Amino acid sequence: MTQIIDTYKIRQGNREEFRRVVDNNMDRVYSIALKITADKEDAGDITQDTFVKLWEKRKSLRSGENIEGYISKIVINKSYDLLRRRKRQDSCTNDSDLFVNLISEDEADRELNYKEIAEAIEMLCNGLSPKQQLVFTLVEIEQMSHDEVRDATGMTKNSIKSNLSHAKQRVEAGLKKYLK
Repeated sequence: MTQIIDTYKIRQGNREEFRRVVDNNMDRVYSIALKITADKEDAGDITQDTFVKLWEKRKSLRSGENIEGYISKIVINKSYDLLRRRKRQDSCTNDSDLFVNLISEDEADRELNYKEIAEAIEMLCNGLSPKQQLVFTLVEIEQMSHDEVRDATGMTKNSIKSNLSHAKQRVEAGLKKYLK
């Protein structure tokens, strides 16, 4: 039986109700952060930061607000903020070089198992624009509906569809090259 979260109690600083929110959303928040950052330590830090920010912003919660959507916005924004900071700090790292090395291996080494395909997809996702990567991750990997993505990101449904379509095309084209 799903318990209804009382946003009024959270706004008032009820730690027990807030703890329920944390317990109910911890795994999902960690999973989203991990999918976006691809780093367990960063995902753990972002998960903690997400709930700290939720506590700090609790007074801005509205009654009946979709708290899961609000939490999703926080974790997504924090994850992409981290990636942007890293990109600025490490502008000389190029993921496409790793992809080129992988596709240049001998024919005998090209038999892929599930794990290798997943790694190739992850690598290809790193080459997508931030919006494409976000939408692809949430829809294809996290299995979120377009409505849930809209609520979490603030993007329009048309923008979600467009970014998802472009992301799928780029990933599919990259996989075709990889599999040749």
